Amino acid sequence: MVGNIIRQLVPWLLPFVGAALATVGLRKITTGAARAIVTWIGVIASTILLAIFAGKAGGLMPQVSSDSPHARGVDVMKAALAITAMSLVLYEIRRIGERRPIAERWKKFVGVTLGVTGILFYFNALKFGYPQYYHRWDQYHYYMGAKYFDEIGYDGLYKCSAIAQDDVGRVQVDVEGEGKLQWFDVRAEVRKHDKKIRNLSGDNLLMKVDELLANKEQCHSRFTPERWEQYKKDVTFFATQCYLDSYWTQMQQDHGYNPPPVWTIAGKFLGNLYVDDGVKVFGKTFPLHQRRFMQALAMIDVLYLVGAFVAIYWAFGWRVFAVAGIFFGAQSSAPFYWTGGALLRQDWLFFFVLSACFARKKYWELSAGAMVYAGLLRVFPGLVVIAWLIVAGWHIVNERVLRRRTGAVRGPLMKREHLRMLIGGTVTAAVLIGASLAYVGKDSYQKFFHHTLAVHDQTPLTNHMGLRVLIGHDVGFDKQSGRMRYTKDGTKTDPFVGWKQMRLDRYVQYKPTAYALIGTVLFASVIVLRRIKSMWLAQTLGGVWIILLSQLTCYYYSYMLITGTLSKLRRDLEVYIFAFCAISQLGWRTIGYNDDRYTYLTLISLILSVLLLLAFAPRERTDEERRERPLPWYKDMSGWVLGAIICAVPGLVMVLQAAPKVAWGAVISAAAKRDGQAFLEAPGDLSAVLIGLLSIGAGAALYRTALKHRRRKAPPSLGQISPKVVA
Repeated sequence: MVGNIIRQLVPWLLPFVGAALATVGLRKITTGAARAIVTWIGVIASTILLAIFAGKAGGLMPQVSSDSPHARGVDVMKAALAITAMSLVLYEIRRIGERRPIAERWKKFVGVTLGVTGILFYFNALKFGYPQYYHRWDQYHYYMGAKYFDEIGYDGLYKCSAIAQDDVGRVQVDVEGEGKLQWFDVRAEVRKHDKKIRNLSGDNLLMKVDELLANKEQCHSRFTPERWEQYKKDVTFFATQCYLDSYWTQMQQDHGYNPPPVWTIAGKFLGNLYVDDGVKVFGKTFPLHQRRFMQALAMIDVLYLVGAFVAIYWAFGWRVFAVAGIFFGAQSSAPFYWTGGALLRQDWLFFFVLSACFARKKYWELSAGAMVYAGLLRVFPGLVVIAWLIVAGWHIVNERVLRRRTGAVRGPLMKREHLRMLIGGTVTAAVLIGASLAYVGKDSYQKFFHHTLAVHDQTPLTNHMGLRVLIGHDVGFDKQSGRMRYTKDGTKTDPFVGWKQMRLDRYVQYKPTAYALIGTVLFASVIVLRRIKSMWLAQTLGGVWIILLSQLTCYYYSYMLITGTLSKLRRDLEVYIFAFCAISQLGWRTIGYNDDRYTYLTLISLILSVLLLLAFAPRERTDEERRERPLPWYKDMSGWVLGAIICAVPGLVMVLQAAPKVAWGAVISAAAKRDGQAFLEAPGDLSAVLIGLLSIGAGAALYRTALKHRRRKAPPSLGQISPKVVA
């Protein structure tokens, strides 16, 4: 088998090797413009041939879930891109050390090429996997939820769709928009004996539709006759676009329409443009097949993504653009699969990135306004404001201390740029919230809080990421662990009901560990960010709070592309960013069950975020420096010491929580064994003890490293950025 694989891959490897060798050889015998042309052509050709080889290699990998050879090939190409970029950075560092720096024009050419390649890889190497580039599943939720928000709110999408199907009956539809009519029995599909939908207005679990269809008035009463007819047409469109197959059935088992009211403003406006088989603008209807309209809506996100990268190039330059593009394409938490071809799923990302770009260019009001808009579109982006508040708060504290010491008033307590950001954010929030109340409904925020924050956010999903996932996931190897592979029960209406409850129970049990981690990271953030004057840098480092304080579906972790902005100050951090991408692809390809996979991705995302934060901490001063120039304790807390605290304290709390349970379980098991009883599920949690001990060990190792650095004469490399550089 290995020989067969090699024979299939060698024909694709040889062209890459030949192109690379030819480029090197021709560069030696050419000069001037000819040499430049040879290099450009050679780099582009070698990159394309390497990508093709990686894709062919990926296609031969074992299948995971229902992925295709193309998907596996693209994943391998993504990993190869990350490893290539990391290798080039290391090569660049070596050349700088040898005082033979690489020409800036060549670095720019290669970097931008790889960045654009990364963006193309995000788009699944331009093989989208959806019919004519629109995501039927996602657009069904967001288009229908926004267009009919006045009637169905957050809880009526699935049940009203089922009732609409039953009312439609048998119908002829032109699915492809080519004039070919096909018959579909829409009623028969919804009346299948095993038809289940998500109960959005109840326990958020799966339910059968039998009783629902017997009480149609619960949906009919919400609509006017005209709007109900339009709703039935839209339901028929999405159902027949899926040919009433299992894909359509599974769409009714997702978790409904969840965006905040501010997002609904644009979604509702765009959705209501399409009526009576055409687009209605200024009172005039232009005939257009609905499928074409959905494709047009899907292209809005493409414009948002292009705009985000253009903004990065404008504000930070080509290098940050390259790093962000490579990261966006090579990471595995937020691939195209989830939201590509959807409706306004990247608007928040555009404004989130734009906020950092405006801050970099010192457009303070616009920066805060963009951040507020991103937060009102998806809530969680606003969590990075914690870092802004630490920076602004530390300045106010320092100013008050100086006034108390000197007795002089040097100006306002708040820095001018911080005040301008406060004004810009406040005005933006007032305008957007007011507009949403007027256009979406006065009770829209109450509905949003109940459905999305109080119910949906408390329902574990297998592709959730965040601290709650990390704490609530056990790594045990039996049913008692609560892992998906052991607890999924196909005999129940909702096969994941047991898994969900066990994850919730475990998080509640280990909440003190979560609070300990949050507290230690907050402590480290204050120590680090007190030195930071740049608000865009604070925003980037504040991304750790998105992981710690929110539970998100995986595709929202695309926010991490702004970590590329750190290369503006620390190019050595690019190595860690690209290594993260490669490691994420390794886990994505080798871990089969979603709960295990996304717990792994959460863990490495948290590690990277904390590492980047600590990279800007004070360096570990030597003993000699400490004797010559004593400093307050908080100015002497290096990245190594802070890392030790972040690892050791939560680990200790977890051990203290789990150890008594393990000890008691051992006592019960011993007693049962002595009495000749079979006791298979003693109340122990050995995995938590082992994880806690591992975390404590990591903390001890970091602290020991700090002590070694103190005894050295030369300062260490971790955290050597001075306040002047980050200003």
